[in-house]
Amino acid sequence: MKSELKYIAVLDKKNKIHSVSFKSGINVITGKSSTGKSAMIEIFDYCFGSSEYTVPQGIITDSAELYFIVLAIKSTHLILARNPKQKNLFLKEVSILPEINSFNKDFFNNDYFIPLSDFKVELGRHFGLIIEDTDIDLEDRKYRRNNAKSPRPTVRNFTSFMLQHQNLVANKHSIFYRFDESRKREQTIDNFKIFTSFVSQDYFIKKQKLNEFERELKNLQNKQDIIKELRQEKERSLADLLNEYVAVTGKYLFKSSNNSILNQPSKYLEEIKYLNVSLDITSDEISNQLKDLKNNFNIALSEKRELQFKLNDIRSSIIYAENYKEDTLNTVVLSETSIHLSECPFCKTKHEDLVSEANSLEKAINWLNSELSKTPYLLSSFLSEQKAVETLIQSKNLELINLTDKILKLENTVKELSKNKSIEEQGLKIKLKIESILEEKINYNISEYENNIEKIKIKISSLENEIKVKYNPEQKIRVAEKYINNAMNEIGNKLDFESSYNPINLKFSLENFDLWHEKPDGSKVFLRSMGSGANWLYCHLALFTALHKYFCSLSNNCLIPTILFFDQPSQVYFPTSIIDNKEEFDAKELKEKEGKSNTVDEDLQAVTNLYNQLVNFSKKTFEETGIEPQIIISDHADNLKLDSVEFDDLVGDRRWRKRGFIS
Repeated sequence: MKSELKYIAVLDKKNKIHSVSFKSGINVITGKSSTGKSAMIEIFDYCFGSSEYTVPQGIITDSAELYFIVLAIKSTHLILARNPKQKNLFLKEVSILPEINSFNKDFFNNDYFIPLSDFKVELGRHFGLIIEDTDIDLEDRKYRRNNAKSPRPTVRNFTSFMLQHQNLVANKHSIFYRFDESRKREQTIDNFKIFTSFVSQDYFIKKQKLNEFERELKNLQNKQDIIKELRQEKERSLADLLNEYVAVTGKYLFKSSNNSILNQPSKYLEEIKYLNVSLDITSDEISNQLKDLKNNFNIALSEKRELQFKLNDIRSSIIYAENYKEDTLNTVVLSETSIHLSECPFCKTKHEDLVSEANSLEKAINWLNSELSKTPYLLSSFLSEQKAVETLIQSKNLELINLTDKILKLENTVKELSKNKSIEEQGLKIKLKIESILEEKINYNISEYENNIEKIKIKISSLENEIKVKYNPEQKIRVAEKYINNAMNEIGNKLDFESSYNPINLKFSLENFDLWHEKPDGSKVFLRSMGSGANWLYCHLALFTALHKYFCSLSNNCLIPTILFFDQPSQVYFPTSIIDNKEEFDAKELKEKEGKSNTVDEDLQAVTNLYNQLVNFSKKTFEETGIEPQIIISDHADNLKLDSVEFDDLVGDRRWRKRGFIS
């Protein structure tokens, strides 16, 4: 979002204002050590809702009664302020900005101080951050305390894209501010698609509905599977009963197939009600069925025996392999031995037969060891085969139990005759059981589940298509990555990377926020492995300028302010550990203090090029997007001879050589 930082200011304990003003484009704060340059980024962060008070201790903290910043957003201005002695934060919107020196204690009325949590929500609304619910599956809340929602995105996640502190700007281990905490890192990465307006609140609601539909579909499919299992069980029972009916009466109850009967249970239930049980005394069906069942039983029993013999052989092989493995582990193997030529004690003639035999023996032993070394693999194979055979035996046991049950039923039918129970009576019993199955089948209306499943699938497909057409964040992420990578390499190839990385080919992933240089062969060199502080610095600069160019290209669709801080980027060449306390920036003297006076010209040229490229970037971004990002740089470097602009124009009244932020 097009935003601009107008002021960073302190109201001191004497009700006096100390302020720094800023404009669009490049703003440089330069000065000697301990003048408050690095405090600017900390004051901004503190007023922007940081939970920590990290303003460097010294004259600023001793003097400050209240810190405040002024932001211009669209056609309005926001004043954000904090008093270190209060927990609440100040937020006030004004359409016409008063003169900075007119701010006093009376302006910061207590009515505008609100708790931090409310402050972040209210400030977020000014940037268009109104999403409250980012869960994509409501089931996830069941695993959180008090059924809580996921943390809502806040303006605090903006700062990871805006602030490059002194200890971060050339860091090889970290790229983004606040990423040392995994929770904040994950939130910022997840929220990127929100900050860039790839998705809205409606997207998350639709994703929640989609997950509800998918759960409903799974539930229906599970029920459908249960119905199918019941159907299969009833089919088996019906087939057995129909066969039993034929065996008892010698007649078929229905001429249709079992499948037809089950598909039209109402029809056949109606038919069976009017069927009288009668018998064919000439039928040999019961004896034929008994004969077939016993024959099948014998075949299954024979197959089971063969499997048992095979299982015994496998178990013996396993025992042998395990014993051999144990023996080999306990056997001491000679690492070397020596063989001497034999010699005749009389004529002193040497014979090589022993050497030849030894060589043959060595080959044989090596072959044997090679074969025996395969024992562990054979053992694994035996165990797998044992499991397979045991499963087959279990299956045969179930088959034998089923056949035995059927045989006993038919034999009991014959026994019942000896007890004066007529065949008609036994047939009637079977008929009643068949009626019962058909009545149950009517209640198992699987087609109803199939219809409901089809309806849910249509809803899911429609919603998925709607999400894809309207949002499709995955596609937008890929387009954004391409844009950012191109922008990174556009500026990166103009920075002074080491020659081994030229031409630089930086890649950035919006899925995990990793940054790397990709070689021509496709291999990746991640930031931490690129070596040299200059490479790390340029990676940070290239990435963050590219990100802000992308934000500018989105205009007001991007919620992140187009404000970027770089604190002490020249430290790679002029370390901040070297005290700079002169009234003029003296690059040569600083390099002499460092013990590297021979590199002063080269280092000064690199710093000058760095500023030239940032100036060019700012202008080109404005030309291409209509928005000029505001880049605020605090640094020791001064009086640089730039190509297209005077360094003084970048500094303005922010040169602190003879004074500091607070004199």
